Amino acid sequence: MTDVARRAGVSHATVSRIINGRSGVSSETEDRVRKAIAELQYLAPPITQRPGKTARIERRSKCHHVALLTFDQALTEHSAFVASIYEGARRAAAEHGVAVSLLSLDHFDTVPEWITPKNLDGLLLHGLRSRGHLTRTAAEIPSLWLTTHEDEGVDSVLPGNRQVGTIAARYLADRGHSIVAALSPETENPSYQVRIKAFLDEAGKNGTKASRCKLTQRERSSTLDEEGKIRALIRKLADAKKSLRPTGIFVPSDKMASLAYAACRREGLEPGQDFEFISCDNETAYLIGLFPRPATIDLGTEARGRMAFELLLSRIQDPSLDRKATLILDPVLVPSPDDSPTSHRRFQP
Repeated sequence: MTDVARRAGVSHATVSRIINGRSGVSSETEDRVRKAIAELQYLAPPITQRPGKTARIERRSKCHHVALLTFDQALTEHSAFVASIYEGARRAAAEHGVAVSLLSLDHFDTVPEWITPKNLDGLLLHGLRSRGHLTRTAAEIPSLWLTTHEDEGVDSVLPGNRQVGTIAARYLADRGHSIVAALSPETENPSYQVRIKAFLDEAGKNGTKASRCKLTQRERSSTLDEEGKIRALIRKLADAKKSLRPTGIFVPSDKMASLAYAACRREGLEPGQDFEFISCDNETAYLIGLFPRPATIDLGTEARGRMAFELLLSRIQDPSLDRKATLILDPVLVPSPDDSPTSHRRFQP
């Protein structure tokens, strides 16, 4: 804090007033202090660890503005998914006279200067992890995560990832598959790993032979892009003995399913005949060109956006709440529209 004060040319007490949301500081001075905080990447200690009376922040919804921040190519690779979350939040916010902005932080090395308590009442965060300094400012702004994350003490509205895996395993079992597999091309996404583990657990419970089809260490460290990794996994399945080859395949996202369909055809395999797929996210942009269209699992993105804003609003209105809230929305199976009345017998021995 002393370094911030020195760089901004103000007193330690002035920085303290701004950090703790107290009045009595001019807009020009606050702008200088906020700029110094961003440049130095200063992270204020949690409210509960701040000494004296300043530990009690006087906060109100004064900006009527919150932001949905995305990381890890979420907006680029899953634009329809994020847009649906945004639409739910936007509609809920409009009912309270609050605006919602959408911003991707994929290419930001520092926190954008306008992300401050002066300009925003709250943050909705969507990505694999906190990205360190890019969300440190959330220590001063009420925030909420929409994905599985590493930050502690932050509210969340999450998809039911364990339920996703369970639904997928039951679906394939009901379709008559006795040998199934989950494609696991990456290990960094915690949501995908939870889905796959739940899939394998549920398949084991109902007596289905299940496996995780994953890359070797050498393949993971290679220069293969996502398409190449999916193709390598499909090749592993194609090379298996026919009596041991899985016929039901769980893919943790619709984007991966679209790549898996293309990989199958390159390997001389036909989706819907050699393999039956079930994926997740219900993203029409990835599913619309697939035939037969796979079953998918809808995560209720617009409802999540609405719930997330309502929970964030309660935190904005009462920042003194100590209890962290985590809400989980039930996923829903969306069967393939290309199923015929007798297609469920296709893979039965």
